[in-house]
Amino acid sequence: MPLVATEKSRRRTRNTGPAQRRWRFGLITGVIALVIAALIMASFSGRPAGAADASGGVRVIPVEGIIDPVMADFVTRGIGDAEQDGTATVVLRLDTPGGLDQSMRDIIKKMAGSPLPVIAWVAPSGSRAASAGTFIVTASDLAAMAPGTNLGAAHPVALGAEPSTEEGIKITNDAAAYIRSLAETNDRNANWAELAVRQSVSLTADEALEKQVIEFEADSLDSLLSQVDGYITKAKGVTLQTDGARVSEAGMDLKENFLHLILNPNIAYLLFIYGLIAIVYEFVHPGIGFGGVSGTIALLLSLYAMYMLPVNFTGLVLIVAGMVMLAMELYLPSHGALSVGGVAGLILGSFFLFDSSAPFLRVSWPVNVALALLALAFFVLIAGKVMKARRLPVRTGQKAMIGEVGYTRSQLDPLGQIFVRGEIWSAEAPEGVTIEKGVEVEVVDVRGLMLKVVKPK
Repeated sequence: MPLVATEKSRRRTRNTGPAQRRWRFGLITGVIALVIAALIMASFSGRPAGAADASGGVRVIPVEGIIDPVMADFVTRGIGDAEQDGTATVVLRLDTPGGLDQSMRDIIKKMAGSPLPVIAWVAPSGSRAASAGTFIVTASDLAAMAPGTNLGAAHPVALGAEPSTEEGIKITNDAAAYIRSLAETNDRNANWAELAVRQSVSLTADEALEKQVIEFEADSLDSLLSQVDGYITKAKGVTLQTDGARVSEAGMDLKENFLHLILNPNIAYLLFIYGLIAIVYEFVHPGIGFGGVSGTIALLLSLYAMYMLPVNFTGLVLIVAGMVMLAMELYLPSHGALSVGGVAGLILGSFFLFDSSAPFLRVSWPVNVALALLALAFFVLIAGKVMKARRLPVRTGQKAMIGEVGYTRSQLDPLGQIFVRGEIWSAEAPEGVTIEKGVEVEVVDVRGLMLKVVKPK
């Protein structure tokens, strides 16, 4: 039996190994998830959905960012709420690079079908109403821009078809006819509107006013409401009464803010890569941990975003193949070939992931390269070390004694005592073998508190 107490040293040994590595990885992934959550929460506007006493007043609905299904639902709901609470006029304050065709058409249908006059105001200074935003401005009952803003470049690039193909030509002709009809309905410059689609031309606020693309130029909401007071809209024939009117502003609720954020292609791709990495770690180091749970949630959120966005499945396959190659490097060392192929798959896959030539509907190059390098670092620095640790001999409990070398404190015939790892243990030599005192021995097995030893070869 061992003559020196070993509980303290064994407790210290048990605190190292796979359990501690899992705890550390869970802590790291938890911190990452909390940072992502903090960034998401920081992006929420927190504005109320609108004042309850807005009867007869003006409801401002901010249209900021990509025109996606969440934005379309928010705008249509905002106009519907304004109709129900007696608001007299709706102002869409636009700052958008464009968006999805169907979402844009949903907004325009709601604008046209509402009995309320809808003003489209591109503001504040530095904002733009490009692509789908140009269609919304053209469809509005009254259009205005702040100085230092622009609109145009309305070619339907976000629809996933090349302009030179037959499908692309059909889409362009359809979009040109659509925006022309919107302009004619509201007595605006239909020729320029068509050029915005066919040739992607753009205008500043001053040029838009001069070419009769908009009716007013205003640098503030008060200025806008003062100027448009008494204006009679063309399509609906409504006389605006806005000077001195009460103003309320709509805002996305928590769910809409969250969904609108993850529909950003960069955020969707970030969630997708994080989800794959976390789930791969669970396979490398089996067990349900925080990484697996958070990775599954992130992967589901990213798949929701990809379902709503125009996804090219070739890009998706390349990304998954890239992750598989990085994972294979752990089991089949290829001197870096699989790692290079994996990183290349991730970069190419993210480039082709979203089926659109519009920059705002693609993964940006800095995010693309950064996430590919992050995935490589994970497999090299974390998953690789875990795999190496799994291949090491057991180093916890009494089984950790196997392979240790000590020396005999007494003759083993076949029983006796040895000194190993700073402790004195009872030991047994092989049957029929006698080992003299002071001889070096190696532990080959542990049976309870008895060590089986042999002379090292």
